[in-house]
Amino acid sequence: MMKRMTLALVSSCAVSAVSLCASAQTIGSETDGIQEIIVTAQKRAENMQDTPISIVAMNAETLEKQGINSLNDMFTGSVPSLRVAPFIGRASAVSIGMRGLVPLDVTQVTRDPTVGIYIDGVYLGRVSGLGMDLADIERIEVLRGPQGTLFGRNTIGGAVSVVSKKPTGEFGVDLKGGLGNFSDRSLSAHINLPKVAGISVKVDGLFNKRSGLVHNPMTSAKDYGAIEKYGIKTTALWEATDNFSILYSFDYSKDNSTGNYYYIFKTQQSAAVTPSFITVGSPRVRTAPVGLPNFENPQKAQGHSIVANFDASDHLTIRSLTSWRRLNSVQWEQDNGGLTRWGAGRLFGRLSYAKVNQHQFSEELQIIGNINNFKYVGGLYFFDEKGRDTATVYSSGTLNSTVSGINLFSQLVADAGLAIPDRASAAKVRSTAAFGQATWSPMGDLGLHLTAGARYTKDKKSGQLVYLRGVDPHLNFQFRSSRVDPSAVIAYDFTKDINAYVKWGRAYRAGGANTRSVALAPFGEEELTSWEIGAKSDLFDRRLRLNIAAYKSTLSNQQVDFANPLFISNTETKNAPEKRHIKGIEADITVVPFSGLTVNANYVYTKAPTTPVINPYTGGTEFITSAYTPTHAYTANFDYNFPKWSFGQLRAHVDINSAGGYVSNNTPSNDNTKNGKTLLTNARLSLADIKISQAEMELSVWGKNLFNNTYQLFDVTIAGRNTHGMYNEQRTWGVEARIKF
Repeated sequence: MMKRMTLALVSSCAVSAVSLCASAQTIGSETDGIQEIIVTAQKRAENMQDTPISIVAMNAETLEKQGINSLNDMFTGSVPSLRVAPFIGRASAVSIGMRGLVPLDVTQVTRDPTVGIYIDGVYLGRVSGLGMDLADIERIEVLRGPQGTLFGRNTIGGAVSVVSKKPTGEFGVDLKGGLGNFSDRSLSAHINLPKVAGISVKVDGLFNKRSGLVHNPMTSAKDYGAIEKYGIKTTALWEATDNFSILYSFDYSKDNSTGNYYYIFKTQQSAAVTPSFITVGSPRVRTAPVGLPNFENPQKAQGHSIVANFDASDHLTIRSLTSWRRLNSVQWEQDNGGLTRWGAGRLFGRLSYAKVNQHQFSEELQIIGNINNFKYVGGLYFFDEKGRDTATVYSSGTLNSTVSGINLFSQLVADAGLAIPDRASAAKVRSTAAFGQATWSPMGDLGLHLTAGARYTKDKKSGQLVYLRGVDPHLNFQFRSSRVDPSAVIAYDFTKDINAYVKWGRAYRAGGANTRSVALAPFGEEELTSWEIGAKSDLFDRRLRLNIAAYKSTLSNQQVDFANPLFISNTETKNAPEKRHIKGIEADITVVPFSGLTVNANYVYTKAPTTPVINPYTGGTEFITSAYTPTHAYTANFDYNFPKWSFGQLRAHVDINSAGGYVSNNTPSNDNTKNGKTLLTNARLSLADIKISQAEMELSVWGKNLFNNTYQLFDVTIAGRNTHGMYNEQRTWGVEARIKF
């Protein structure tokens, strides 16, 4: 049924597009239409419209208009197919998914994500560290669906490729400073130095600090939702000859932000013993009703990368990408009243400490070329990762005998790493791969294009549970796998501006072990096969761009986390035999109806029905639901450039992001209650191109969540106790000044 539906869909789009193209002369003769977007989704620079992949690309100007400085800023749904959410209450760890495949617990060094994150071609093994503000970005490419051949490392959901700007070799300075509510201060600097002896150098620096969104009344404790980030990146480009270059980069960043505030949405406990300061289902608060310990989350990330590029001829490029990265992340998570025992025990609050130390090395060799009507990409890949994961949980306080207040504990170790942890694990990961993809175009640049590719991967993992509830359990695990994942694409150009494609592919997510388990039993890889059919078109003299894709995915041997009803922090991961079927439609539309105005809209439909599985703890049937995955989600962006004045140009931007309700936890359950619908409106007004001597200035005012809408970002239910979680961020606003010379 899905194949018939999608075939009809694309055929209809293609026929309609040809008809529209035939009448394009009725639109007008202006030439300032939609610009071409160059992407590297297939390891070579090519027009996004000619790339047979469902893809969204955002350049630096788009990112600035939408206020996207980090992946955390995509919580609002600026790319509706990309689902980004905080991992529980941790400040810098995020869960990232696409097409209904959103893992929740990938902070463990023994487990992998479903969406691959690549910074300048380098795969990042851990989700911690992605909260850091991005440097000087040229563009972000969101590749939707499995990318098992060219971006093969655990990309069953898709890939996010972040591309930074290279040194220009000419002196230039780009400074930007901003002020906002909640005492928000930001500063960034991007400095290009003149080329000397064939070497161009670029330095990027950034700083951002914001007060907490919720005040903590406890003396000396930190507020909730505060931000403090800073970092620096140095890049040197050596152009040794006309056809050989080496690009070296070093980056260092530190994040001292605090976790967000938890609200109690509902409770299963008796109202008779409810403390007076507890308000169930309360709206937003500016000050927490009771003070509890809350700390900064110090996190340091740094890395080196070397990209060597050799153009052996006009038809052959050899490229090497070498990278070393290190991450040291500490997370303090204050659950506030989320785990209160209002009856016996009278414990209040849960302060969770987690620490991740990780370092990785990767090397990728690429060969990119073309021969007559053949284009090809081949390569070798090596990835080595070592890490340690430590976690300890404290009770924040105890209700006193009159239930009128709390007595805070006084024995919290300043450095929890010195205490015996509740659990600690260590792991080693090694992955090697060989990949290749070739495209044959028998009719030349236009017409039929046949693509086939495959990736051979060999994975090894090993590790041990060093501590479990303060005792060495002497538990070890090993995981080994070798496999081949193929792909195939048939594409056809109806005209130079209209094409369609059919794609089939297979990808996988490596197995491992769950360090929250009491057994550390290994689980195997899960495998996803996907059919995708799409059409891309530029119409009416490039005033209308319409891209649409439909897909059907089947997930086999899915990795499922089952919760232990006796221990809330204990989960067991198993490969469920039940297959999971997900299908959907993605549509991207850009319109330039007249000079100055650009309208962009993205719509995503995802049908991810619940799947029944057997809980190994209880033996009962429960249901898996795709977390953070609404059935319908869309964005609409409106950009207008006013006619230029003698002293500058006024530019206005408004974007609207909306999504239907979703379940925020994919642990099997019989309670699949959805959060409410979301609707967020953001805006930016800029006066640009202000000439000051040899410099150029831009002044902007911006606002996010302008109507201060509130919805549950996520929630967690503890059986017999409470349902607690976080709201989205409230309205924020600010002003910015930027100068370039």
